[in-house]
Amino acid sequence: MDETADRILDAAFARIVEHGLRRTTMDDVARAAGLSRVTVYRRYSRKGDLIQALIMRELHRFLKEFEAAVGPLPTLADQVAEGFAVTLRGVRGHALLGRLLAGEPETILPHLTLEAGPYLRVAREHLAGHLRSPESEAVAEVFIRVTLSFLLTPDSVVPLSSDEEARAFAARHLVPLLP
Repeated sequence: MDETADRILDAAFARIVEHGLRRTTMDDVARAAGLSRVTVYRRYSRKGDLIQALIMRELHRFLKEFEAAVGPLPTLADQVAEGFAVTLRGVRGHALLGRLLAGEPETILPHLTLEAGPYLRVAREHLAGHLRSPESEAVAEVFIRVTLSFLLTPDSVVPLSSDEEARAFAARHLVPLLP
């Protein structure tokens, strides 16, 4: 990504966290980035394109953090359990997603459900790289979909309020799915 795109996405992130997605316009983003409207529209012709780019950038940032947390662990089972805990904690504590899921879920949910294909593909390919088996993409997708369900619908009988609970759930229910 280049410096101009970073400035635009940084400005969009800050504006949306402060004002929400509904109250953030492309003009607001341009002003916050110190760029002209034309420059922003040249990169992102629609607000939806800007949001998609922002979510994708945040996903790539998260995957780097995920890798740093699970990469050093000795077994695949340990990586799955820690990865589940890291993902729950990371998404729950994410300033942008937290703001949108709590304050205006109707604006972000389409991006995380019906329009989530590009994000699912990136996450699935990343996770499948750890699994290294013929079924790895399918198993990775199941892990991601289960995790996404807990994130988008947190009301549950499954205790997941701490990293320890998340690891225990993953060890009991996700690790057995490993190929």
